[in-house]
Amino acid sequence: MVKRLRHSVLTNVQALRQPGSFVQNLAVTFSGAAAVAAIGFILTPIMSRIYPPASYGQFAVFNSVVGNLNLLTTLGYPGAMLLPRHRKEFLALVNFIILLTLAAVLVLTGLLLFAAEPLRRLLHLEGVGGWLYTIPLLLLLFNLNAVMFTWYTRDKSFSKRAGVDVVTTLAGRGFTIGYGLWSSGSVTGLVLGEFFNRITAFVSLLYGGIWRNVGELWHNFSWSDMKAAAKEYSNFPLYFLPANYVGALSVQLPIFALTTGFGSTVVGLYSFSVSLLELPVNLIGNAIAPVFLQKATETHNEQPERLPTITLELYYKLFYLGLIPFGIITVYGDWIFRLVFGARWEMAGLFTSFLGYYYIFKLTSHATGGIYAILGRQRYLLLSSILLLAVRAVGMSIGLLAKDLNLALLLFGIGSLLVSFLTDLHILYLLKLPVFKVALRTIIVTLITIVILVGLRLALQSMFGWPAPNLHLR
Repeated sequence: MVKRLRHSVLTNVQALRQPGSFVQNLAVTFSGAAAVAAIGFILTPIMSRIYPPASYGQFAVFNSVVGNLNLLTTLGYPGAMLLPRHRKEFLALVNFIILLTLAAVLVLTGLLLFAAEPLRRLLHLEGVGGWLYTIPLLLLLFNLNAVMFTWYTRDKSFSKRAGVDVVTTLAGRGFTIGYGLWSSGSVTGLVLGEFFNRITAFVSLLYGGIWRNVGELWHNFSWSDMKAAAKEYSNFPLYFLPANYVGALSVQLPIFALTTGFGSTVVGLYSFSVSLLELPVNLIGNAIAPVFLQKATETHNEQPERLPTITLELYYKLFYLGLIPFGIITVYGDWIFRLVFGARWEMAGLFTSFLGYYYIFKLTSHATGGIYAILGRQRYLLLSSILLLAVRAVGMSIGLLAKDLNLALLLFGIGSLLVSFLTDLHILYLLKLPVFKVALRTIIVTLITIVILVGLRLALQSMFGWPAPNLHLR
């Protein structure tokens, strides 16, 4: 036992020292993601005392508009950037994505000159003011940054990517706090903070090394090569784009539905709770997903028989890693939010209780979802996204019709959990892994954890008179 443990430790240490190894790349990206999460955990309590829920609500709607446009304008082609085996084909794909982005920015700028005011009234974005006209520029930065981030992943430049993440997060949060203090929590501070974040990321990514390839992109610009690349990866606009867009709509569904049914304050509470749940997902999932996708693509091309093994190992590691943290936020969310962020955010803590366990399976599927693209099964990604949207829409509609906010989010969370878990199992099924055994083990461990955490909460309430969940909006 001791010898086996020692051998495992020595093997991992050697892999960690090997330049470009999976373990070293994972360690680098995880370190960067940990720094980003730490910045978020430290600065979010400060921001929560500067910006009210209503400001967070309007910013969430504004950000959702930009996110939707990002997906539509690139047609899903950035998802294919890791797949080309030849440099020429890769450069043609990058040129095509940039061309799509520039065309979209020009069209959008023209449309906003006529449609900005109706859009502002429709989405209740009066507090954003004239910054609505910056959407085309934000979109340009968003798309170009996404291309450069993926380029770094393809070149295994994970340390540069991690460094950019840390710098941009620190700069963006710092600017947002500073402007918020000056403007007394106006939503403009959140918008400008996002804008400053994107500019910082663009400059850092470009001058981190990508600028040396600009000339290569220009010299390899070819209409015929771009047409060939677009045709080669035509599955991405056919399946990857609709799947991601439907997925984005399912994420944004509560934002637009709650805006209509309950107002911007509720949207702000929901958005704030989700932003904190996303921190560990970004810490773990975003650190692992790009490294795993690069490794899985390489394994599928060179040693396809090992792909099921490394995927199942990753699933279990992420499941166990997320089980306790998300379990705690599910059971104790209202207490944690009241203590850390103040009484006005207690309801946001209750929202995290409805969504917490779903995020365990979001974490696992977020990291392993690239298997669909590697196996050429993008249509399943589309089907799972449609199912997730449908289930969420039904749950949210029931709550809205009953005029019950808590019921809407509870059904939303349960439906999301079930669909994400089934998606995980389907990925493992495609790899011919023992799905029933994996499902049974996952369910048993999850139920045991819930029983222990809930029992502990009930004991604390009984012994110390700690409060039960406050189900009413302040």
